[in-house]
Formats: sequence, C-alpha cells, structure tokens
Amino acid sequence: MNFLQYKYNKLIGELREYPDCFEYIIIKNYENAFNFQRTECIQMDRCFVQVIKSGPSYEMISFIFFKDDWTVSEILHFLSEHRIEMFRPITEPFDIQHVSEILDAKLFNQHPLVLYKKGKRSIWLDPNMLDEVTELYEQYNKINYTGLATEIDKDKFHIDYSE
Repeated sequence: MNFLQYKYNKLIGELREYPDCFEYIIIKNYENAFNFQRTECIQMDRCFVQVIKSGPSYEMISFIFFKDDWTVSEILHFLSEHRIEMFRPITEPFDIQHVSEILDAKLFNQHPLVLYKKGKRSIWLDPNMLDEVTELYEQYNKINYTGLATEIDKDKFHIDYSE
C-alpha cells in the first residue's frame, strides 16, 4: 500500500453517503456529542462547511460535497491537498501556517472561515478585510437526518491513487 492509498483509506473512513451528497465528518458522532437543533452550511468554494452553535461560539462538524459536483476520488484528493479552518472571533490580523494559497475566506458570526491549499508558507490574514456572510447563510440552515447516511464502501468506488 502506498502512502496516498493509506491516506485516502483513512479519509474515506470519515465519509458518509446521503442520497444527494457526501459528508466528511470532522467531529465523530457529532449528532450525539452536542445538543443542537440545526446545522448551518456555509459555502466555501465548491463545498460547504457545516457548523453548529455550541455555547457562545460555533463548531465546525463536517464538510458537505454534493454528488452533482464531486466524485469520491475528487473529495479524497481535495481533502488531502486542502484545509478548511474556523477560527474563534478575532479582530486583529493573524497568522495561518502551512499554506500555499488561500482560496476562500469569509466571516460567519465573526468567526473567520478559511479554505486554503496546504503548503509551506505562512500567510497573515486580516479578519477586518473579510465579508461577514452570516445573514446570507442563516437562511440556508439545514436539519441533519443522519439516519439516511450510509458508510462509504471503498470497494464500491474507483479511486485514483496516482494524483
């Protein structure tokens, strides 16, 4: 087994399949670990970040990839090459490390959300320069029906390990 195959096998273990999308789980068993009524989805480039309100702040729980736009192989490649982070509310510029380039950045309820390609640089980001998108995305909240989810059978999909 090569390193990329090992990495993809680890990532695929965190994927759930729904009728219309795939969900990459960041916090295992989030549906039982937190007391929440709904999730909120914020688009970051071609995928969506799913967050819940936990106390005074928000927690990123998963990423959503719609089947119309993504294959399992594309999702695994994306996850191995990119990172999405949600930071605590901050007003001062801050440093993001291990970055090649920032692809998308915005504020959701004053929490900086940043999608970047992994790399070796450090990039300073000023949250005061980001658009606050809370009002736009609050209307797109989603209730999770995790009972519809199934685990991904890696043998069911063709995964290209040569990327």
